[in-house]
Amino acid sequence: MTAAEKPLTFTAVDDLAFAAANDLLNKKDSGLRFTPLTLGPLFELCHLGVGRRLKKTVVQDWIVVNGAEPMIDALHGGQESWISPDRRRMGFIRSERKGPDGDLRLSGFLMDAQRAARDITQLPGNTPGQLAAAMEELEGNIHEHSMAIASGVLAFRAAQNMFEFVISDQGIGMLRSLQRSADYAALHDHGKAMEEALKDGTSRFGNDGGRGYGFRSIFVGLANLRGALRFRSGDHALLMDGTSPNLTTARLAQKAFIDGFYASVTILFGAE
Repeated sequence: MTAAEKPLTFTAVDDLAFAAANDLLNKKDSGLRFTPLTLGPLFELCHLGVGRRLKKTVVQDWIVVNGAEPMIDALHGGQESWISPDRRRMGFIRSERKGPDGDLRLSGFLMDAQRAARDITQLPGNTPGQLAAAMEELEGNIHEHSMAIASGVLAFRAAQNMFEFVISDQGIGMLRSLQRSADYAALHDHGKAMEEALKDGTSRFGNDGGRGYGFRSIFVGLANLRGALRFRSGDHALLMDGTSPNLTTARLAQKAFIDGFYASVTILFGAE
């Protein structure tokens, strides 16, 4: 990384998004570039580009993609799925999958993610399987709640001491989804909508619907592990971190507007 390059963090993504919202992101020749070291900030930046909150060219103008280039090319090229040839340590799959075997392809993708969490990050016991189950449940939310299945993407990355996954869609977002239920018709705050959606059993089908957004599976997978979670919808982020993160540790923060829903889950393991 050169002196003119900085890590692409969520803070950097927030700064770029706020600058774009205020029509200040026009210094493409400033010399400053960001290098993605983790999956979460890179995919959130791509999400903002697809939703036209940032120009798609921001990746070329402000990012040095380095090892992420094959994945970015596959995303921009419209591929249904992509897995890195390097020990299958990262990849993505879209929620809209052509043909009758789409669910089988998702199962294969989740097996790759589980294997990477076990063999590369070396997560213990049944944790890799629990995280794969959380990924599957959140991917199912896109089909059930987003009203924009074609926009959905699920991705993962495994590295030594770290496993992360992201899920995103360009759909109606959590607030509008909850407002479809009479129980939440009076809700008008994106941050409060995320707080409600993370509770067990909360969904657009109402409190008595017996159906929720599936976030409990994430918290089960993160039990006794250090995690960092970032949920984005509308003009808010809901953030939590620490060992066994949960809603009691959650913090709301105002952010530049984002379309649909985006979540980043990062697990740190084995290194202090």
